[in-house]
Parts: sequence; C-alpha cells; structure tokens
Amino acid sequence: MSDTAVLPAATGYALRRDRCVIEVSPRPPLVRSRLRATGGHWTPGAALTVTLDPGSLRTPVPFLGRAFRGEELTFTAAEVAEDPFVVEGSVAGRTVRLKGDVRHRDARGVVVWAAGVVLPARRKPRHAGRLARLLAGRRLRVEIAIEFVTESVTGFVR
Repeated sequence: MSDTAVLPAATGYALRRDRCVIEVSPRPPLVRSRLRATGGHWTPGAALTVTLDPGSLRTPVPFLGRAFRGEELTFTAAEVAEDPFVVEGSVAGRTVRLKGDVRHRDARGVVVWAAGVVLPARRKPRHAGRLARLLAGRRLRVEIAIEFVTESVTGFVR
C-alpha cells in the first residue's frame, strides 16, 4: 500500500459560474446591481475564494458600470462556518460579513445562500470618479446564492 492510499479524499468544491448570483445594493436600497463571478473554490470548514469581474456590473443606473471597470476582485475568507453558514472575509480592502445557510447538499455539490454587508472603505480611492468615491464610503448590502460542485464533476463547471 502506498503512503497516499490512507489520505482522505479531497473535499473541495469548485464554483459553478452559471449558478451563481451576487447582488449588491447601497444602504438604503435604492437600486440593486449584479456582479458575475469568474471562478471560485470552497473547502468546507476552511477557505473560500470567489473571483469577481467588476466590469460585469449590471445595474439600472446608467453609466454606473463604467465606474467599476478595472482588474478582477477577489473575495477571500480564511474560515467558513457551515451551520449556520457564516463568512467573514475581505474584497478590495473592504471587510465583508455574510450570514446564511446551506440550502442543499448532495453527492455532487452544495448550494449556499447568505446576506450581509460590505463595510465602507477605510480610504477612498483617489483616482476614481466621483461616483466610485461616493460608493466607497457607504455600506453595501450583499446577497449571494452560489452552487459549488465537487471538483470531480467537471462537466458542470463552466
């Protein structure tokens, strides 16, 4: 028997991009906007990483999406509690706190839902437009619904 035969199987999940919704709204909630995730990974009881495309911001406010053009944003959390589903991490230097639950779990994957807030940025961006600076100083409400699939189920990850 080899040394690796007794190691536990990997329990990580990959984000299913076509089954991921991330909604953002300022406080008070005047409008809702959606961001698209380009990838992600979650190991239950450990780290969670979701990569967001800021250029994908869809909103009913004209030209708001242009204020968020730039490089990918990465949301990272070192530990994630599962019952209830609690995430505390950061994205672009802003603290994110989400609380929700695991809505579905089976052999192929997990569906999670959570809501919470992104706290205001400590420093406002200097080279951003007026609108981006205004939003950087406000609390944002975030709601996520994400399906993660086992990494062995590669047919689902798009």
